[in-house]
Amino acid sequence: MFHCLWVVLLAIKVFVKSRSSPSRYGIDYERYARGNTLRDALRGGNRQKQSSQQQSFGENGSRYFDPRQFPPLPSESSERYDGEGPRRFRGLGDDEWVADAGSKSNGPKVDYTKHKYSYPELMFEPPNDGSYPPLVDMSKIFEFWGQDDLDSPPEIIPEVLQHFDYQNPHEVAAAEKYRDLELPFKVYNVPEVKAAGIKWTDEYVADNFNDAGDDDTPRSYGNAQQSVDSFFAFYYPERWDVDLLGPSPSLDIDWTYDKWAQHAVYADEVSLSPNEKHYYWQSGVTREERLKKRKHWTFVSRDLPSFSSPEPTFFGFNPPAQKGIQCRFGERGVTAATHYDGGRNMIAMMTGAKRYILSPPNACKKLGIVSSRHHPSFRHSMLNFGRVTLLDKKDTGVKMSDREREWLRIAGSAQTLSTVLKAGEVLYVPSHWFHYIVSLQKSAQCNTRSGIHEDGNRNFGGMRDVRQCTLDRD
Repeated sequence: MFHCLWVVLLAIKVFVKSRSSPSRYGIDYERYARGNTLRDALRGGNRQKQSSQQQSFGENGSRYFDPRQFPPLPSESSERYDGEGPRRFRGLGDDEWVADAGSKSNGPKVDYTKHKYSYPELMFEPPNDGSYPPLVDMSKIFEFWGQDDLDSPPEIIPEVLQHFDYQNPHEVAAAEKYRDLELPFKVYNVPEVKAAGIKWTDEYVADNFNDAGDDDTPRSYGNAQQSVDSFFAFYYPERWDVDLLGPSPSLDIDWTYDKWAQHAVYADEVSLSPNEKHYYWQSGVTREERLKKRKHWTFVSRDLPSFSSPEPTFFGFNPPAQKGIQCRFGERGVTAATHYDGGRNMIAMMTGAKRYILSPPNACKKLGIVSSRHHPSFRHSMLNFGRVTLLDKKDTGVKMSDREREWLRIAGSAQTLSTVLKAGEVLYVPSHWFHYIVSLQKSAQCNTRSGIHEDGNRNFGGMRDVRQCTLDRD
């Protein structure tokens, strides 16, 4: 009895200490991990509840989404959600692929950093009449190039966003005009982004996450997530009730960066199918780090000084409103469900390439955004947009509820654009613009945000449109 009491007291002590981020407050990581493990053991009921839920699949192995994961259709009445879940959903990962992973890789079948693209003529004066950026129905975007057709893209991928040379002062001045009007664009030829792309080998990045660097750079922290397929969606785990919604969209796993990178190389090598398990590595830099002396900066801040500078730069142009730097390391096929950021977003691609599907704020009502404040996906969408091309096809093997099918039909008419962000480029996503992201190959991307632009653009909407769209109907 005394032993059981001691274990409970120890668990409470470790739990209190482990609630904060180890990278933010300097808590020893091993101790933090042990605390999480012990806490999860004591909360075993939640973990067993999750593992007891079996994911339902279609005939072709595609995931089935419970209709309650989506908001009510415009013609339906509101639904009250009162579910609860654990603090985290944890998994173990999958090692079945290890035996087939080679020590060296020939890379992806299609290297999108070297693919052919066509670009629009430069416009130094941004039009503010709604003609830029040119948008089309989302269904046409994916009919032209399917979400999962990573090995068979168009021979020449058309780009519709303005591309500005960061080394040309006249083009940078033009880019600032687009930024001021809250219009998306890209810049290329950015020295620090190109340099980081060369420097960020798997060995270099792993050393920084493993605290094995050659210098005194502070250790960085990150975590891996697993999905049953290529689709990842944001959710609040403490609200996700598996009895109401089915299995959670993803699981936190205890992989190191080294192991994640090994699988990402493997995914490129074998052209990993979208219906197989996928893995995502995430990390971040706190907003406070930029205010410290440089010797206390982690490798992301050191290698991207224009993103971490306490002084205004082209990329971090409102430092007081900066909320840190977020980094996402994606493997082939990883798809992040559509979402928006209030902050004005600069996204740098160090290695690889990702496809961004952008929709303006005034398209919000067509994107299946959850408006119930108590729902675990509040202000986010669970729609896999790649399925819009399946609505009028028979015998696809994909199992969909009537609600998902109708939401996809609505989303298919949402005004949208597609752009490929390649290594060395930076994409500007204005406040409240929705972005849906597909990793085309193993990639590393970081972004920083510079405060909210409430008004947005008169042609494409802003914060008001998003707030009306996400107004709680409970």
